[in-house]
Amino acid sequence: MDAWLVDLDEHAWSPAHRTGQGGTARATPEEDRRAAEFTCASTTRRFLRARLVVRQLLGERLAVSPAELRVAHTPDGKPFLPDHPQLHINWSRSERLLLLAAADTGPIGVDIERLRPVPAAMDALATIYPALPVTADPETFFPAWTLLEASVKATGLGLARGAKDVDLAFGPGGTVSLRGILGHGPSDAWFGRTEPLEACGALPAAVAAVVTRDRPPVSLNLLLGRDGPGRATAPQDEPAPFVLTL
Repeated sequence: MDAWLVDLDEHAWSPAHRTGQGGTARATPEEDRRAAEFTCASTTRRFLRARLVVRQLLGERLAVSPAELRVAHTPDGKPFLPDHPQLHINWSRSERLLLLAAADTGPIGVDIERLRPVPAAMDALATIYPALPVTADPETFFPAWTLLEASVKATGLGLARGAKDVDLAFGPGGTVSLRGILGHGPSDAWFGRTEPLEACGALPAAVAAVVTRDRPPVSLNLLLGRDGPGRATAPQDEPAPFVLTL
């Protein structure tokens, strides 16, 4: 399994970013159409950069040209690679943060949410997840929400149809864990966890969640850039994505 956390504002991914894999990744007509629907310039920029980064990183993972990498979606919106069905992929974007994961061991779902005030957060969560205990602490909102999102993205059903199948356990101290996903194989065949990501420089604090079918994800080890100890390296003229090692 591989996962990457990319700051879409820090790294200047151009609309035609030279990838070094023998091709140039460009926005597709469908991506251009969707981008044109946004009314905020920063949202448009982040959307296009996210799609280009996805193809670049997956192209590097598969050793193919990002320009030739086809990314398709099921009717429910789950992304997949028609020419590389052995590699399961998923990604999530929250403002400037992009979380991308790839696994060749089975379905995977990820979600990331920037920490922020959410009006009537627990009411919104209870609407999506009626099994929410009345005693659930408000601190559980983001861990529960991201774990729900990652679970239904792993099954490909989406929140509206799939949230009812997710079995969450609410523990002390705002902890939330995944017990299983009903109707999608044995409960013990699913593994999930959430991880808080502390604010770092311009990067906001966030919560990330990963759900997999065949192995429990371990702690998310964040490599923070290229200017300090333990940071990712990249050629001088190439942006270095933040990298999550699972």
